[in-house]
Amino acid sequence: MVVADDNREIADLLSELITSFGFEVRTCYDGLQARSLIALEWPQLAVLDISMPELNGCELARWIRTQDEGRSIRLVALTGHCGAEDRAYMLAAGFDDVLPKPFGIRGLQAVLDASTESERRSA
Repeated sequence: MVVADDNREIADLLSELITSFGFEVRTCYDGLQARSLIALEWPQLAVLDISMPELNGCELARWIRTQDEGRSIRLVALTGHCGAEDRAYMLAAGFDDVLPKPFGIRGLQAVLDASTESERRSA
């Protein structure tokens, strides 16, 4: 699993929480670093901040979806912009779900449960 957010505190906290649920997490602090890591390891789930400099989450999601290996990754947008238009834009960019900032444990758990369920269905 990959977590990418240019806010190091949020990225590290989210990674620690996900690790506490038993998942292995790789943490990135910008979109370019996340793209390199994803291209190397093709995770089952990537949680990507929308507002990263250089390569934002939507640009990264679009790139992931153009790759053969990227079609099966579950992509979750991490954002403080959760209006209906924002959500539609993120889903159109290739995200499967949106995790709003600030996120709660229940919201995070729902994202992880959906990822695990999706993995079971494809196995």
